[in-house]
Amino acid sequence: MARILVADDDPDIRQLVTYALADEGHEVSIAKEGREAVTHVEQAPPDLLILDIMMPELDGYEVLEALGQKGLLELTKVLVLTAKGSERDWKLGYDLGAHRYMTKPFDPEELLEIVNEILTSSPEELAAKREQEQDRANLLSQLESIFGDS
Repeated sequence: MARILVADDDPDIRQLVTYALADEGHEVSIAKEGREAVTHVEQAPPDLLILDIMMPELDGYEVLEALGQKGLLELTKVLVLTAKGSERDWKLGYDLGAHRYMTKPFDPEELLEIVNEILTSSPEELAAKREQEQDRANLLSQLESIFGDS
C-alpha cells in the first residue's frame, strides 16, 4: 500500500486518521507541526501528505509553499484536512498546490474514499480534478466576498 504522512497538531485527529489508514494497510507516519512535516517530506517523500492548516511553527499553507518552492509537490500528493472551510481557504489551498481539500469534522469512510481516489488517479486526472475544484473555489470565493458579509 501507500506511504502516508499525517501532519496535524491534534493528537486525537492524528490517532483517528492513522488508525483508519493503517487498517487499510497503509504505512503511516506522523508530524505534529508544520516544520516537522516539511523535514519529513524532504527526507523521504511520502506518496500522500494529509495536511492540517492550523498548526504551530509553520501552518499548512506555509508547508505547501515550502514544498512547492523545493519542488516536492511533484513527488508528494497532498490532501488538506482542516477545520478551515471557507471558500477562500479552499481557494488558497488549491492555489498553493493541494490536490484535494476536506473539512473537519469528517467521516473516516469518506476520508478513505478520497485517499484511494488520490492514490489511484493519474497525474493528468489529479490535475483535471484540481483545476475543476480550483475553478469552483474561485467562483464560490467571489460569491462569498460579495454576499458573505451582508
